[in-house]
Amino acid sequence: MTDLLGPAMPFLKLAGQLCAVFYVVFHLSLVFWVVRDAQRRGAMAWFWGVATLFFGVLTWVVYMVVRPPETLDDAHERELEIAARESEMQRVGATCPHCFKPIESDYLICPTCMKQLKKPCANCGRPVKSSWSVCPYCKTRQAAGERVADAPHEAAPAPNESFADAAAHAEALAGANTPKKKKAAPANSEA
Repeated sequence: MTDLLGPAMPFLKLAGQLCAVFYVVFHLSLVFWVVRDAQRRGAMAWFWGVATLFFGVLTWVVYMVVRPPETLDDAHERELEIAARESEMQRVGATCPHCFKPIESDYLICPTCMKQLKKPCANCGRPVKSSWSVCPYCKTRQAAGERVADAPHEAAPAPNESFADAAAHAEALAGANTPKKKKAAPANSEA
């Protein structure tokens, strides 16, 4: 048999040595990878490194089955995202629908982007949504899209008044708030 392999013996020896070098490099690379991955995932890196050094690929297979599913960075990012969403949900104040900056619930316009958020009630002056047809505070009928500029605040109708009485009261207030025409002064006729 040695006669048949005699001329190929140096090549077989070289191939065996190359396989041994490849095995050592592969084994050390596997140990390095397992230790590094275990550190990133918060597992016991030294334990998995020593076990892989002694038992090789078998330990790597076991490690791949039992390793933590996410890295520490992924877990930290997930916790930050959860905390951010919780704080967003706990935020008491509202945000502007246009610029998403924080606003108070009684703002008429957004102080950042100047977008009209609500309009003042024609009777009591409290903030009312533009789409509402009646003020929920004083039962005054609201004109759609109407903006009242600095209407004087007069006594609101009593809470037990009917809707018709509240509408009549609002019309009376609207009539009282219209400016009265001044009589024209007689012109001096100098001829």
